[in-house]
Amino acid sequence: MELTFEKWEDGRWFVVLPDYDGDQEDLEMVDGADKFLDYLTEDGLYVTVDVSLEDDYPVRLKLVAHDEIGGRYQVENLDGFNEDVWLCNVVHFLFGEHPEEIYFNIK
Repeated sequence: MELTFEKWEDGRWFVVLPDYDGDQEDLEMVDGADKFLDYLTEDGLYVTVDVSLEDDYPVRLKLVAHDEIGGRYQVENLDGFNEDVWLCNVVHFLFGEHPEEIYFNIK
């Protein structure tokens, strides 16, 4: 699955999900996910990644904590980035749950 993230003029990152019918604020990337996207971007405005629940790609997000509003993931196999990221329950819209592992590759 391909996902694109865009950075708004106010500096906030959002995942682009045209089929999502919830509030736009639900799609904001916060609490480490924004820093993660800043790290990944080349142009400072967009990031596109391929995402899989299979071990298809080199970088892994490993679930370390989950509660009723989201999950915290440890980023593995990405040189130079050593922070956790928080992903809200919009992940359920994409995968039906917060998976134990999410793999991705930067396009």
